Amino acid sequence: MKAVFFDLDGTLFYTLEDIKAAIDYAIAPYDGESVPLDDVRRYVGRGLRRALAQAIVEHCPPLEDEGEQELMQALMISYYEKHPVVHTYPYPGIAELLRSLKERGVMLGIISNKADGIVQQIVSALSPVSFDFVAGAVPGVPLKPDPSALLSALGRLSLSREDIVYVGDSPVDAETASRAEVRSVIVSYGFSSREELEGRGIEVGAENVSELGAALSRYL
Repeated sequence: MKAVFFDLDGTLFYTLEDIKAAIDYAIAPYDGESVPLDDVRRYVGRGLRRALAQAIVEHCPPLEDEGEQELMQALMISYYEKHPVVHTYPYPGIAELLRSLKERGVMLGIISNKADGIVQQIVSALSPVSFDFVAGAVPGVPLKPDPSALLSALGRLSLSREDIVYVGDSPVDAETASRAEVRSVIVSYGFSSREELEGRGIEVGAENVSELGAALSRYL
């Protein structure tokens, strides 16, 4: 193993409360209800725009026109860009794991469906190490589970599929790794429980960060 690529939300960092705050801010002017944290957990994984769209359907009165949803998306992104790490933090043990991988000479990357500017802010503010590659959602690049962003990163770092392990916490991440034809470790300490993952036929590779470290060590 030459490199480990991580998902961001629910894998490296707990981000639910800051996502919830951004969604609540966006829908409040349109008489939207505050979104329960468990609902936000269901929404995440396929990008902020899709999360907001689901919140609008479940927690807002019907919109008068499509332009309102575009305005709400702008409000959400603007708020989140200004408040990216109010309640966000690395999962216990993540800092030590990242330092250990770096010390072993392993390259580190992040592929996220969250807006790229927000991803860069979170990593800059909270990561204890420098990553070799960090990418969030950008125009023109399909979101996960499309493997394009991950495969592009491999090309830029001169890595092959056999060189990496991909780590994530959701069915989207499991499908991403499968479609990219790379090894993966799917964790259950994030936003998807063991029951949810196994119910989708996904093998859980780690229930906590300590187990994740042990799983990755087997590839070194």
